Amino acid sequence: MLTVGVVGATGLVGSKMIEILQERSLPVKRLLAFASRGGPDRTVSFHGESIPVQIINPGALEKGTVLFGATSSGVALQWVPPCLLRKVVIIDNSSAFRMSPEVPLVVPEVNPHAIPDEPGLIANPNCSTIQLVTALAPLARLSPIEWVSVSTYQSVSGAGARGVAALEADEERAPAVNRFHRNVVCEIGETGESGYTTEETKLVRETVKIMEMDFPVFPAAARVPVGVGHTESVTVRFRDIVSSGDAGRALLGSKGIGVSATGVQPVAVEGTDPVWVGRLRNHPSDARVLQFWVTADNVRKGAALNAVQILELLLKR
Repeated sequence: MLTVGVVGATGLVGSKMIEILQERSLPVKRLLAFASRGGPDRTVSFHGESIPVQIINPGALEKGTVLFGATSSGVALQWVPPCLLRKVVIIDNSSAFRMSPEVPLVVPEVNPHAIPDEPGLIANPNCSTIQLVTALAPLARLSPIEWVSVSTYQSVSGAGARGVAALEADEERAPAVNRFHRNVVCEIGETGESGYTTEETKLVRETVKIMEMDFPVFPAAARVPVGVGHTESVTVRFRDIVSSGDAGRALLGSKGIGVSATGVQPVAVEGTDPVWVGRLRNHPSDARVLQFWVTADNVRKGAALNAVQILELLLKR
């Protein structure tokens, strides 16, 4: 029986983590809920019990506690290091530690072997990366990948509860620059000297780390006026010919993937667990090029569920 804590328990991802812990009947004896503001007036529900929300105190944590992180990178840099000193296991959803060489970056369907025998800190990848590598991994077993191009159409929930609230507020007034309603925002995150944004850089670096392969990723990330569900247009060039039929069969036989003849719309994936792949097609001028769409619930599989699945892998050991 586990003691499990959620840091950022009242946010969009943190609350989804608590929901999924209940759905999947994990052996949680005690749930701890942490947020930047605690107090007797703030609670979360777990198996019908009201759990008080606290401000995290690393010194009070018991060895072996499992902590899920659902905070920003800046906040994670503050609470993760002192908590690790207490010999807890942390599964962190922020980007703060993902690219640290000693920190495993894990998608259970792709690289479960990356989790060490005695884990301390495990990083949960970016939501758009999770669905991309889940689709790419079965295909990479058919032929080595030479390059990947991906354009993402990311829902506002990728920016957390504030993103959802911003879209709802936009719908109450006339559209304007940098608003979501009736708009496509062509930058997610800060733009670096290279011209690529932080969101695009995550796709490049995290994909290669998770798949343990060295191929270029050409990303373009945009925010669209959709509540939940990220969609990606993916083009892959393989060393050898990979037909759309072979690709479809490989994906159908892979855990955590749904396959459709058509592209799967975000409105259809909210609340579902799989990564959905649709419209598989070879390019007419180069049979080594395969194109498809990938869609997933970014709050669920792209964040909370992936983290809980990492815990399930630990329990199986």
